[in-house]
Amino acid sequence: MSTVLVYVVYGFSFLLALFLVYLFHARWYWHVLSVLAALAIGLSPPVRGWEGASRDLVYGSIVLFLLIWGLAEPFVHRHHHGTRAHGHA
Repeated sequence: MSTVLVYVVYGFSFLLALFLVYLFHARWYWHVLSVLAALAIGLSPPVRGWEGASRDLVYGSIVLFLLIWGLAEPFVHRHHHGTRAHGHA
């Protein structure tokens, strides 16, 4: 598997998670569940018959997306709500 493909897939997963955090305002418990789901998926044993680089790429991108979406919420919306509170768009 190409290293560039890994960077592209993980980068897309990272940017998509940040974009969705910024765009949507979900309740805090969805973000907690997202982090817990990321840990459960990341620590789960591989699906029988699907070991290797493709599994690592799929699982890794899902875990990265869920972790970023769950952990970025307080940082993104703290700043985002702070600018709204002062009357700025």
